[in-house]
Amino acid sequence: MTAHHGDAFGGPVWPSLAQLEVLLRAWDEAHPGSLALQEIGRSLEGRPVWALSITDRATADEDKQHVLVTGLHSGVERSGTTAICALCEWLLGDDPGARETRHCQQVVCVPVADPDNYVRGRHGPGYTDWTPTGPARPEQMPEAVAIRRLFDRLQPEVHADVHGMSLGFAAYHMLENSGASYSNLALQPYHREVCDLMDQAALAAGYCSDRPAADDELLYWGPELNVLADRLWRGRPRYYAALYGYDHFHTMPLASEIGWEESGVARHRALLRLGNAVYPGELYPGYPTRVVAANNYHMVTAYGRTAAERRRSRVELWGRRAQISLGMVDPNVEGRAVLLCATRPSAAQRWLKGPDVPSWLAALAAHPAVCIEPLQQFFSGWPAGQNGPLPMPYVFGPGQGAGEDAIRHGLCLRLRLFFPAARIEELLVNGRPVPASERDGFTTWQARGMTFVQIAIPPERSAAEDLFVVTCRYDPGVSRARWSAVAALARVASRARSA
Repeated sequence: MTAHHGDAFGGPVWPSLAQLEVLLRAWDEAHPGSLALQEIGRSLEGRPVWALSITDRATADEDKQHVLVTGLHSGVERSGTTAICALCEWLLGDDPGARETRHCQQVVCVPVADPDNYVRGRHGPGYTDWTPTGPARPEQMPEAVAIRRLFDRLQPEVHADVHGMSLGFAAYHMLENSGASYSNLALQPYHREVCDLMDQAALAAGYCSDRPAADDELLYWGPELNVLADRLWRGRPRYYAALYGYDHFHTMPLASEIGWEESGVARHRALLRLGNAVYPGELYPGYPTRVVAANNYHMVTAYGRTAAERRRSRVELWGRRAQISLGMVDPNVEGRAVLLCATRPSAAQRWLKGPDVPSWLAALAAHPAVCIEPLQQFFSGWPAGQNGPLPMPYVFGPGQGAGEDAIRHGLCLRLRLFFPAARIEELLVNGRPVPASERDGFTTWQARGMTFVQIAIPPERSAAEDLFVVTCRYDPGVSRARWSAVAALARVASRARSA
């Protein structure tokens, strides 16, 4: 066992702000085609807050994903800063993955979000002292105001916040993780497999990872579980700066603890690769941030063939999520799928209400844009399920305080058929056939053991209509036998005879 005494732990190993500024300016001069260095604000004491926008400036921005990488706690957690700088160096280099990322994405990095406390080695308020409108005390937190403006400008698909340690002495080290904050259980991606991919990359590079809550084998806290508070994971859901993007733009957040720069680069390279590829279950390349409403079965997703179109649609739909109602019919029936959607509360109240399918169809017949006969044929003979004597519409929404705004940037309606090779036989919206088209019709693809069916509602239609009744007849493509007690008993008897 090695003994440490005196100065054997080593002195400080963090770079000064002056050193960092020289480096940032050198990068800016050396990479005019891929880096734009911008002072986005000043600290309370007048120090600059720098942002590095890294992308291939020779390619159009229309189909680029936006990623924001910040050191919101640096502040004192300076290894977050050095890890972000190491990531910037990789992004600016000649590695094929870096070139592909620059081509497909705009990555904006803020290595030091709190320069005053970076110098002092202290925690500041810019990370935790936030509200849904931004910094709680903007006059005392100009650095955080600059970060909020950056969020508002980028509306990023992903926000990666990098935490760490002070680097106050050379032997300082810590346990790392991917995509989790120890104080805030809300700061993790809504796709947990993203953390797994980042952990695997760190492991391949020779670094370990903590899995908060999982390694402690504790459940997450919730307001009705206070009786178990001492048996639940210590993190609590809180409104930190890193939730601002999710709240306003449906940005995927993740906060990571990084002690070694090489580990931070490996983890975030794995994250950035996701933005260059088609994520399982998606149609287009890019980050999986497109689902803005769901009813456990089917979904409303962002519209558009380019990243910019999908971003505009996603942000609008997320901001008006409370006014969207989404439903299906209970029970589900093999070979048929139903998605019900209203984009205004008034439409949901008038056209999606009804104690059962027959009475709902009778009311729906009065809708001027609905062709009711095909719908009546589609639902004819629909059986009752376990929740009532008749089949019934089952609708989520609208939310409280929802407005009546038109949806101006389009939307998509996504069915999930629970068979890997289902074949569409008939697809209708409001009783009318849907053509095959990515822009104003339907597209299908297979992933994750399912067949996805996505119907694109273009802006000119979403602005004019507010009710969409989707009905789908399909061939499952496979026959699945159910377990039989009679057959199991026969197998027991057969084994007994052969013994």
